[in-house]
Amino acid sequence: MAEGRLQIVEYIQIPEELKALRLKPDRINWSLRNSFLLLDTYNSELLLLSNSGELKFSSGLGRRHNIYGELVWVGISPLGIQVLDRLENEVIILDLNLNFMHKILINHNLYPEMAQIDPWGKLFMYSNTHNGIFILENNYIPNEPFIDFSKEFFSNYCIKDFVINSDGEVAILGCNGKFNQFSQNGLKKRSIPVEIRNPRFLIAIKDDWLVFNADGECLSISSFEKIPLPKISLPILDIAAINHSIAILTKEQILVLNVR
Repeated sequence: MAEGRLQIVEYIQIPEELKALRLKPDRINWSLRNSFLLLDTYNSELLLLSNSGELKFSSGLGRRHNIYGELVWVGISPLGIQVLDRLENEVIILDLNLNFMHKILINHNLYPEMAQIDPWGKLFMYSNTHNGIFILENNYIPNEPFIDFSKEFFSNYCIKDFVINSDGEVAILGCNGKFNQFSQNGLKKRSIPVEIRNPRFLIAIKDDWLVFNADGECLSISSFEKIPLPKISLPILDIAAINHSIAILTKEQILVLNVR
C-alpha cells in the first residue's frame, strides 16, 4: 500500500549564485505561486526562490546588511511572511516580496527555536528555555504555555520538530524518538515510538503524519508503514508540506513530491 505513495513532480536546482555568495540554505517553507522561502540559518539570510530558478533576497536582513540576529524559522501567514529571530527574541514581518514591514517583540524572554502557524494564523513557538510551546496571537502571548513539557513529559524535554495539521492538532517529535500528538486544545492524545533510525523531520499531510530522517527513510504514523522515497540526493536538510505536496531541501536541489 505504501509503494508509490510519493511521486516526484519537480526538481529545482539550488542556483550557482548562492554558492558564489557562500550561502547554504538549510530551512525551507512554501510561499505563494509555487515559490519557496529559503533560510540560511548560519548566515541569517532569507531569500525567495521561484520554481523557474529566479532569486529574490530580503532587504535589511542578514549579515550582508550587518544585521546579526539569529533567524531560525520562516513561514507565510495572513500578516505576511513571518521570520523568527531567536537572538533578538522577536518576530519580523515582511511583505510577500521580502520587504520589511514591522517587528513584534516576544515577551517572557522565550528565545524560541522553532515555530509553526496554525490554520487560523496563530503563531506557535517552541522555547527550550521555558520548556514548552507558546502561542502568539494579536501581538499577545499568555503567561502559561499552550503545552507545558514539564507537565506532559519532564523538565528539559528535547524536541527535533513539531507541526500543526489542518485540524489544528499539534504533533511533536521528541529527541527520544517518540511521536506525541495533542488535540486542538492542547490535550495529549497519544505518544508512540517511531520505528526509523534517527527521526528528524515531521510533517502533516492529508490525514496522516509522516516522519523522515536525513537518510531519506519515511514512516507513516497512521499505518506504521515505511514509505519508499524516490531516489534523491542526500542528506535531507529540511522538509515542508502544503496541501498534498511535499518540498524536500537538499544541498543541491529542492524536490517537490505529490502524496497519493
